[in-house]
Amino acid sequence: TDSFPEYAETIPATAEELNEEEQPSTAMLIKAAKESNVYLVGGSFPEKDDAGVYNTSIVVSPTGELLAKHRKMHLFDIDVPGGITFKESDTLSAGNTVTTFDTPFCKIGLGICYDLRFPQYAMLMREQGC
Repeated sequence: TDSFPEYAETIPATAEELNEEEQPSTAMLIKAAKESNVYLVGGSFPEKDDAGVYNTSIVVSPTGELLAKHRKMHLFDIDVPGGITFKESDTLSAGNTVTTFDTPFCKIGLGICYDLRFPQYAMLMREQGC
């Protein structure tokens, strides 16, 4: 995670606001979704904004529309005495939004890695119709 700030990019609110040079990850995911005519969950990759650096995934429709952006909520920090220490919170900021998006098939909830270990998070997505 030490390299996240160096490689972080902004994520536009819409595909129309995309700057391919400054937002290469988002540009590649939009292109792939359109070329393959699929809903694409892409990431996670480092995102920056004025408030910090986030571990983020985006969802792109088959037409290239940005449907959702999820910032990882549950950062993984571990300190095992005499063993490993790993703290995402030293580098990353936590997201604070339950992320869902609609498709013609169903409503889908999105989480990243450690987010999925928390059943309450899944229950909140279920309450929103997932």
